[in-house]
Amino acid sequence: MVKLFNIFLLIFLFIFKSNSFSSEISELLKKQQLTVFDIGIFRLKEDLLKARQEIHKHLDTSEENLYLDVITSYRSDQIILIASIPMDENLNSLTYMSDSFRCRNIFNSIRDHLLKQEIYNDYRYSMAKSYLTSVFSTPSSWRSWRYTEKFKEDLVNLVKLQVTLRPTNKLALKETVYPVSCEGGLEYEKEELILTKKYN
Repeated sequence: MVKLFNIFLLIFLFIFKSNSFSSEISELLKKQQLTVFDIGIFRLKEDLLKARQEIHKHLDTSEENLYLDVITSYRSDQIILIASIPMDENLNSLTYMSDSFRCRNIFNSIRDHLLKQEIYNDYRYSMAKSYLTSVFSTPSSWRSWRYTEKFKEDLVNLVKLQVTLRPTNKLALKETVYPVSCEGGLEYEKEELILTKKYN
C-alpha cells in the first residue's frame, strides 16, 4: 500500500512539474515583443514567396536555386525584397539588352503580383501605399499613422524590390558572365528602375 502511494506521489509530482515548466514557457513567450515592423516583414516575405509562379513564366529555372527573401538594410534604412534568379545562359556583354529587358519584366510581374488585390485603377503609387499600409497594420496596433499622408509616402519610399539575374555555377565556369540587377520601389514604372551591371 505504501509502495502504491509512493508511485502515485511520484506521478503527481512529475505532472505538476511538467505543468509548471509549461506554464513558465507559455508566460515567457507571451511577454516577448512582436512589433508591427516584424509582422510586416513576415507578411512581405509570405507574399514574395507566392510570386514564384510569376518568375517561372519568364524563366524555366530550378526551384531549389531560386532565392527569395526580405531583408532590412540598417545602413540605408530600407526594407528590400530580394529575388535572386539563376540563369544558365546569357549574362554577357552581347546579351545585356535582352537580359536587362527580362530583369525589368520579372520585376513588373512580381510587383503586379504583390499589388494585385488593390482596387485603385492603375495608379501604382496609390496601390503601393494601400498595399504597404495594410501589410504594416494590425487590428490591435497603433493605427493613426495610416491617416497621415506623409507617413504613407515614407512607407512607400522605405520598401524596395530588387531582382537579380545571376549565373549558375555551370555558366560561370564556362564563360565570363556577370549578374544583372534591377531595383525600384513598388510604385516604379519599368523605365524608372535602376539597372546595375558589371561588364568591363
